[in-house]
Amino acid sequence: MIPANPFDRRARADPYPVYQFMRTVEPVHKSPVGFWILTRYADCKVVLDDKRWSHSADRILEPGRGELEPVDPTVRLLRASVMFSDPPDHARHRGPLEAVMKEAMQDIAPRAQQVATDLVKLMREKEKGVDLIRDYAAPLPLVVLADMIGVPPADRGKVQRWGRELASGLDPMVRSTGVVNAGAAAAAFVEYLLDRIGEDRDATGGMLAELVANPGKLTTWELIADLTAFFVVGLETTSNLIGNAMLALMRNPGEMTKLRRRPALIKTGLEELVRFDGPIHLTARVADEDVEVGGTSVKAGEQAILLLGAANRDPARFKEPDRLDLARAVNPHLGFGAGVHACFAAPLARLLGASAINTLIAELDGLELAGDPTWNDSVTVRGLSHLPATFRR
Repeated sequence: MIPANPFDRRARADPYPVYQFMRTVEPVHKSPVGFWILTRYADCKVVLDDKRWSHSADRILEPGRGELEPVDPTVRLLRASVMFSDPPDHARHRGPLEAVMKEAMQDIAPRAQQVATDLVKLMREKEKGVDLIRDYAAPLPLVVLADMIGVPPADRGKVQRWGRELASGLDPMVRSTGVVNAGAAAAAFVEYLLDRIGEDRDATGGMLAELVANPGKLTTWELIADLTAFFVVGLETTSNLIGNAMLALMRNPGEMTKLRRRPALIKTGLEELVRFDGPIHLTARVADEDVEVGGTSVKAGEQAILLLGAANRDPARFKEPDRLDLARAVNPHLGFGAGVHACFAAPLARLLGASAINTLIAELDGLELAGDPTWNDSVTVRGLSHLPATFRR
């Protein structure tokens, strides 16, 4: 039986039948707790492009908080960031952040390639099968992003832990312990970055030092919030992009063979892998005024959950949406969002993802599953916690 609920834990391994059911039966669905759930591509795209929909952290993450109630630490941090700011503040945040990211990316390709090559070498030295998440997809973006920000190698482990706990706190189904852990991680991350700013700038380096030197119109608090959002989103989405992509390729060996023979196919192939089973499966918006979506009236103040994973498999927009086709030429997927809040780190995710995937399948022949993969418990950021694999040595 298909659970008609995208948040049902039984749907973690394969949510697409649930998405299809909802898109067919009631594509604009009012949940029992009051928010709307959208599953059609056209409806999701309209909302993402419409400036009458807000992405405010207060209204999305704590819609029921009273005026005199304390703000959750995670919300306090994220509402000061580019991720949860509406225009015109959004542009004020995005400008400096994109500028330093673009500069940092100039030397990132060879660094990413070196890290990928080193990780493959370590996997070859293992006597038994490997876990592509633990041994490859998780450490690769961690090393690269930590270098970009200015986090020394000795601190990578703790910032990775904080990033994961923060990301888990953004999930609609997060439990009370997850909320507490996310709040503690937010506080720890802020304290850490403040300490880094207080150190010698030459020792800090990276994007942190650049933003401190050239903050534009950002306050120190906003700068820290933006860097935290950049690291958390970049780490989780890139790691899960690589993991989900490798699972899709191992389950579609014909497509993996095509990519091994024609590495340039990664240009369209990466977009298809993001569409087919990308890491970001939902986002949320709040209506600033009464609007109509898909023929349904939505009142001002009501929240909509946009199931991007469902939109990317909508047969009304994509031919044979459940088939992985790395050569798919027309592919306007919503895996990186759209509109004002389209992912500012998408260029970096594309670069790291393409390099990681091509390196792995080029270096490891006979790559295939060695057991059942294990999915994480998040609906928002879909990814694997374990991906056992074998290869010819």
